[in-house]
Amino acid sequence: MASEKLFSEFPPVSTEAWTNLIQKDLKGADFEKKLVWETQEGFKIQPFYRKENLKGKEWLLSNLPGKFPYLRSTRKLTNDWSIRQDIDTPDLKTAKELAIEAISNGVSALGLVLADVGSGRKGIQIKNEKDLSFLLADLPLNEITLHFVAEEKSPELYSWLPKNKTLVGGLGYDPYRILARHGHSGGHGPETLKPILTELAGKWKNFRALTVHSSTFRDSGSTIVQELAYTLALGSEYLYRLGELGVSPEVVNSQTIFQFTIGPDYFLEIAKFRAARTLWAEIFSSYSSDKGEASLPFIEAETARYNYGIYDLHNNILRGTTEAISAAIGGAEIINVLPFDHLLQPADSFSLRIARNVQLLLKHESYLDKVADPSSGSYYIETITDQITEQAWKLFTEVEKDGGFLECLKSGKIQSSILESRKKKEENYSTRKEIFLGTNQYPNSKDKIQNKDLNKNIKSPAISSASNELKVSPIPEFFAGDAIEEIRMKTEGYESKNKTSVKVLLLPLGDLKMKKARAIFSLNFLGCAGFQVVDPGSYETSEEAIAGIQKENPQIIVFCSSDEEVSGYVKEILPKLKQKPISLVAGYPKDILSELESAGVNGFIHVRSNLLETLADLQKRLGIQ
Repeated sequence: MASEKLFSEFPPVSTEAWTNLIQKDLKGADFEKKLVWETQEGFKIQPFYRKENLKGKEWLLSNLPGKFPYLRSTRKLTNDWSIRQDIDTPDLKTAKELAIEAISNGVSALGLVLADVGSGRKGIQIKNEKDLSFLLADLPLNEITLHFVAEEKSPELYSWLPKNKTLVGGLGYDPYRILARHGHSGGHGPETLKPILTELAGKWKNFRALTVHSSTFRDSGSTIVQELAYTLALGSEYLYRLGELGVSPEVVNSQTIFQFTIGPDYFLEIAKFRAARTLWAEIFSSYSSDKGEASLPFIEAETARYNYGIYDLHNNILRGTTEAISAAIGGAEIINVLPFDHLLQPADSFSLRIARNVQLLLKHESYLDKVADPSSGSYYIETITDQITEQAWKLFTEVEKDGGFLECLKSGKIQSSILESRKKKEENYSTRKEIFLGTNQYPNSKDKIQNKDLNKNIKSPAISSASNELKVSPIPEFFAGDAIEEIRMKTEGYESKNKTSVKVLLLPLGDLKMKKARAIFSLNFLGCAGFQVVDPGSYETSEEAIAGIQKENPQIIVFCSSDEEVSGYVKEILPKLKQKPISLVAGYPKDILSELESAGVNGFIHVRSNLLETLADLQKRLGIQ
């Protein structure tokens, strides 16, 4: 009775009423343009969802956690996951110390990154069985799962594993990833995977030979839908190829880890993990009638390398945190939060500590491990789960119609599709349609890169060619901040070589509101190139501005005024300067552009400016490029 009284006080509100109220608050602005978000995949995300949005999609709520097709989790009662950390420091002794420290402080899944492989990280110098034995000695292998990042050295590493111990974890071998990254297989394929996989299935059932890496696609610029579809198509390819070699789908699945990259699109990432389980259940059912434990997908999640920056590093902690939350709510079995400085250098004790503490906080303070499928029933997440599932399935079936993953890789269809998405991302970051904090917006101008030997710049070592090997167009890595970071590092290199800084002086003049707004905009815009931007606060007159220019002796000046006032200031100041710096105007007063250019203005910076092109042009004028 109490509940009936409570609900009677809150009469239902129709969708139409909500929409009318929103339209009123928008004061005539277009609802679609202001509030509806269109993803890069092309489907639209509404600002709110209601129960009626799930009409005809009851399948999203009909099954229970731990039940086929595993939309709502592979576990029935909890949402617990293993905390993984990768050790990649080159020194064996240091690597062992860091591994022991990590395990002693909450890590339950240990990753060991080998040196001289195509991982993009320096890695541990494990050159033989003796080195591996030294590293594993004293580690509590009965308490943790052990994982490797050995790429093309995976078969050799497998031969070094201690056969007198029982291991749980994964070898991390993905032959088709090697093909996609290097452009040729080097003799790696299902034929080299099969003997390892079948032996492990008989000896160490919980040490998985195959890891299907979605980072092959996502860290190369793919959309979420492309990542999901191509990763599952790759998994299907392994089922098919290994099946041809006589390995049952149940054995293949029991020996497979799906390692998904977690990107910055918080809710879409949650939906992605839910969709991945459902779609894999559908795919696996085409190979096997088993809908029990043999059909379970095992999913690991790793924060995206492409979404980390090398400047203002602590932003990476925030990125890793939100990404880890997405994976936890999405139901990943293992989560790996990469250290915030891993693009700069191998992880040390401090950066590893911060990374694992992110997950410890999610468990012990946020309790995200206590409830299976905590996002269930959210109209928003359920709807986008359905949309991502539908779009990814559509793309997956297109790949299958074209002959499957390998055929599409050989024909270049996958590469061209990812390249198109990558170009769109690059454009969005260059024009700041997508914000990459600390890099293309709100840069920390005092932050400098001291050591130029970056993990980020490590080139994959060439792998040896093999007779009759497969050859394809390689899929290169992508970093969100790459182009702007390169601009900034060129500025630093120029300053170091010439023992001087590139100085920009802002000229805030006239209307208080406009000069402040345009000065702040210019400070952020030009700071992205690593220039020393001097903001004097305000100049009351042109004479004060001229005195400021003479004092600071900048290479660039920026007029920060209203459109109505700027022409007067330009004509008063520029003719009186003996040395002519590059002169820019903040804003785009289109009615007087030619007039300003005739008066000596060299360019304009505004919200529609292409950040990358503008900064590159300025560097060229300054002799930096």
